[in-house]
Amino acid sequence: MNNLLGDDETSQQNLFTPDFGQPPHSYVGRDDMLRDVRTGLGAGPRDPRFTSVLLGPRGSGKTVTLNMIEDVAYKAGWLVLPLDASTSNIVERLEERIEWARDENETLTAAPRGGTDTTTTGVRVLGAEWQRRVVRAIEPKWGARRQLTTLAEHAAANGSAVLLTVDELHSGGVEELRRLSSDLQHITKREQRPLAFVGAGLAEMKHTLLEDKKMTFFQRCQSFDMPPLTRADAMKCLSKTVRDAGGEFGGNALSDLAEAAGPLPFRMQLLGYYAWTVADAPHSPVSETAADQAINETDQDMHQRVFSPTWHTLNEHEQSFLRALSESGGHASPQQIAGRIGGPISASSIARADNHLVNVGCIAHEPDGSIRFGPVMAHESVVWFAERERQYAGTAAHESASRRAGAEAGARQRCSKHMPRANARCILRAGHAGRCRSRW
Repeated sequence: MNNLLGDDETSQQNLFTPDFGQPPHSYVGRDDMLRDVRTGLGAGPRDPRFTSVLLGPRGSGKTVTLNMIEDVAYKAGWLVLPLDASTSNIVERLEERIEWARDENETLTAAPRGGTDTTTTGVRVLGAEWQRRVVRAIEPKWGARRQLTTLAEHAAANGSAVLLTVDELHSGGVEELRRLSSDLQHITKREQRPLAFVGAGLAEMKHTLLEDKKMTFFQRCQSFDMPPLTRADAMKCLSKTVRDAGGEFGGNALSDLAEAAGPLPFRMQLLGYYAWTVADAPHSPVSETAADQAINETDQDMHQRVFSPTWHTLNEHEQSFLRALSESGGHASPQQIAGRIGGPISASSIARADNHLVNVGCIAHEPDGSIRFGPVMAHESVVWFAERERQYAGTAAHESASRRAGAEAGARQRCSKHMPRANARCILRAGHAGRCRSRW
């Protein structure tokens, strides 16, 4: 895209990346976790971090971190096989990815992308030649397990390793993931071959995939919860990104944006993007006014892109829980929430809803046991959802009442003609055909 810009415009681009999975200009708040995973990869199959799972809510930077781990392995000369579980047939797509690696490596003539980095993983950097040899040894008719075993065997013989990554792990089909889990369990855990694995998914996996008795491999992976960004992280990222693009902040704009950023990298990128755009930076400094407007724009974007999709994945009990929290002002004790929910819902159902809402980032527990909204759900959004539901409930109630009134009115519009012999009135509708009829 840069070739479409003039030289004087290239440095004036908006460097913020408000899209899921896009690498940020400045990566902050994840250094310790990234270093931990890199150390585990370098330690080999006996280290629990050699097979890891990244867990966190939407917008917490899982995909970005997964991409950085892939890049670290690639620079070290590893064969990297990236996949995602958001679509079906993951094992078949793995086989296709290995076939694609065969074609890709036939054209390699130099070292892996980004040069070499022997300090990141502790393995010997071999460049592309061994990768060409190993993918040539794979027969397309082989199944995924045999192909992965062969890749790992060749990697071990050449002092290198293979990295398999799976993003969106929470959305994978149960049977497919069980099959993949079984294959990886045999190759990496039992046979101790250098086939590393790093997956990424929503924290709700703690109570689904990671508790499945037929997926012991994933249970034995080292779990990493994506750490929340701090205000200092936001200050560092926002200031560096704006400065590197030739811009500057005015007044308290930087402080205001950092305060509004919260724990999610995605929200921080949205704030920076809108602030830069509204201010017409770098021609003008990012002012406090631009920061205020950016916060408003970001709130609307978060509602559409994060809060609303999350709300519609929740069941009725979980939505009722959030409505009760909203009616309590966004901060309440468990007892207050249970009292507001009422109805036939049991205490165990409320507890399960609480547990799931914590995992997906909708709520958070304070040290004193009270509950507040989390990073992927806003008080204002729940108020909006509840109001919309009340509008539709009111319309439905009105239509139901109208139908009942119509039925009653129809019942009242009877013939009522007096019948002397029966000493009664006709109960048939007005204007009926034939003779009149009483109840007797």
